[in-house]
Amino acid sequence: MTGQAVPIGTGVPAASLLADRVAVFLLGAALNFNVLTSTFGLPFQRLSDLLPFLLIPWLGLRRAVIAEALRQAAPLAGILALIAASLVLKAHKQAGDVYLTLVLLLYVVQAFILLVMFRDRRVEDAFCIGLLAGLLASLAVLLLAASGLQLEKFGLAVPTDGLDEELKLFVQDKQGGLWASGNETGHVFALGGAAALVLSLRYRLKAIYLAYFAALLASFPFTNNRAGLFMPLLFLGLLMRRNLKAPAVLAVFGVLGLLLVAWAVTGEIPLPGTLSQAIERRFAEDRNVTGNFDERFLSGVTALQLVVEYPFGVGEVARREELQALTGLVTPHNGFVSLALQSGIAVALLLLSGLGRILLAPAAFGPFLTYSALFLIPSLMFEELSVNQYFLFFMGFILASLALPPDRAASATGQRP
Repeated sequence: MTGQAVPIGTGVPAASLLADRVAVFLLGAALNFNVLTSTFGLPFQRLSDLLPFLLIPWLGLRRAVIAEALRQAAPLAGILALIAASLVLKAHKQAGDVYLTLVLLLYVVQAFILLVMFRDRRVEDAFCIGLLAGLLASLAVLLLAASGLQLEKFGLAVPTDGLDEELKLFVQDKQGGLWASGNETGHVFALGGAAALVLSLRYRLKAIYLAYFAALLASFPFTNNRAGLFMPLLFLGLLMRRNLKAPAVLAVFGVLGLLLVAWAVTGEIPLPGTLSQAIERRFAEDRNVTGNFDERFLSGVTALQLVVEYPFGVGEVARREELQALTGLVTPHNGFVSLALQSGIAVALLLLSGLGRILLAPAAFGPFLTYSALFLIPSLMFEELSVNQYFLFFMGFILASLALPPDRAASATGQRP
């Protein structure tokens, strides 16, 4: 591998390295356990929106970070300028319409700093562990909310006041915990699989990914999000393929066969109540697959017309009003399209080019960026996740990687300290 780099930990005092690891661990945890700080009157929607103001001045003053920023000043400035252009040129702006674009700008800067710091694999590991710890905490919040606890006053739930009855029924069916609905939470938990996969393969501990997958399955009866299961399930199969023995496979098919027979005879799936209901609603009884596809296709194509009409983005209220007038829907059901409407065509194209660049040379960019890209793409194809801070931060990683040549990106994510 070209571009061997001196690990960032070399020559750094142990206390400083420990502080860095603790900081990135807490950042990773905060991304998943993302408290709504706006509940407490702060001018930030979520905790992760506040942290760049604290961490960029601190972590950004590391010598390795400053040196890399100076070397890559031109591409980094170009990326930030294209994002910033939407802040000024976005059409039909109202109060709050530039918020998420500004957050993305800060996330890109924060992500660039982290990619440089990840030259020490221990720092990258701390971030991944933090992501998984935050996922478990977020899962606990989801379970508490599902039990009926009112968590809004603690910043642990999105208020539903002001929603119409149809939307209230939707979020009751697809519970989101810390996030707006299960359609967000399911994909946030799915993207956590990238961190679990990095740690599992790095330390050859499949138990890490199995524990993550168990947590994901525990969330499914509440989020009712099918699309979020796709990539985690695919990588589970790939990870466990060498452990699959004929007797075990036959036993699994035998159990599934018995469940199908019981369902055919009794009309009920003999599983715990909540899980059984979720499977029946989202798989066995879902007869709206064609209608769902038609809605997504119509909203996506129509939204693309708005992207052409507003190349630098458009305000949230105006976008939803125009899309609803044209299709009766308010979301394009696609994260790439919603990002183009939110922050401009150039930013969406940058994201696509960054994803393509990583996947065409995975060895050059390392496992963290590669697995993040692989988990990002399917989720962004299904939902309007550009409004979700967890996904925005990972988009920040992809955009920041464009400022690093492949050999530098490889050293930033794949080398042992």
